[in-house]
Amino acid sequence: MREGSGWKLGGRLSMSGRPWPDFRPGPLGAMGAWWRRRWVRRAEEFTFEPPSSSHQQAFETPLPSAVYGLDFRARFTVHWRLDLTTGARHNVPRSAAINDIVRRAKEVTERAMLVHHAPLQHQLGDELAAERQVEGTHVWARAEGVELSVDETELEMARKHIELLQTTTVRQAERDAERAEIRYLRDEVLTDLSTATIWWLHRNGYQVEQAIGLAQQLAELVRIASLRRDQHWAETLVTSFESALPRLSDGHRTDLRLHLAKALGIYGGASVATEFAEQVGLPHQNGVKPLT
Repeated sequence: MREGSGWKLGGRLSMSGRPWPDFRPGPLGAMGAWWRRRWVRRAEEFTFEPPSSSHQQAFETPLPSAVYGLDFRARFTVHWRLDLTTGARHNVPRSAAINDIVRRAKEVTERAMLVHHAPLQHQLGDELAAERQVEGTHVWARAEGVELSVDETELEMARKHIELLQTTTVRQAERDAERAEIRYLRDEVLTDLSTATIWWLHRNGYQVEQAIGLAQQLAELVRIASLRRDQHWAETLVTSFESALPRLSDGHRTDLRLHLAKALGIYGGASVATEFAEQVGLPHQNGVKPLT
């Protein structure tokens, strides 16, 4: 029943005209509602992460150098932690961490000489300081306090090895130059009298009268150069290819010999390839036979 501007429901009257009573929360109720909303929002923003566990282990090991049998001595402290958020696991995390650090160290040292140990220590320290995940595991590893040292006796051997390499390089360069000069004179200069005479004129200031006087000697040189001793089959094979490709550079001539040796190793066996390499002067391979 309507009376004035209100409604009468169950004996109680709502002054706003709505069929339910007016109700607003007080200050404490509003504060509680705000706190509940804030707590729910924070719970949605953050997820649970298990705490990381950190470990360390001092370790000492030899590391290979570029020369077989001459090693560096390395000492460092391996730090590793377990990332439990990954699905991967490893039964022995300590061994996984140390093995990964040693592997990373070998990749640096196996290309270096012992005489470079001082700068190599800083390079190794920089490389191993970066924390990386061990592949296929939940282990992250790095190393600190890297110290690299060498034995004095091995250091002296490394110096001698370098001297031998330098001497061998110089001698090989001299021999290559001699072979190139001989090949040039035999195959391009002393092929006939006219070519030999023109070459002599060019090298001696175009003294025509003297060249005419030397014609008989030049002709004799051409005859001698045309003589061919009985060649080994390997030399004959190389000569045939080089005759077909006269414009090959010295570097490409060496590549040609290597390719021929490889082919002979595949189709004729290791002994044939070795005989060929010895006859044509291919460099020694330290007991290894990569051509087969």
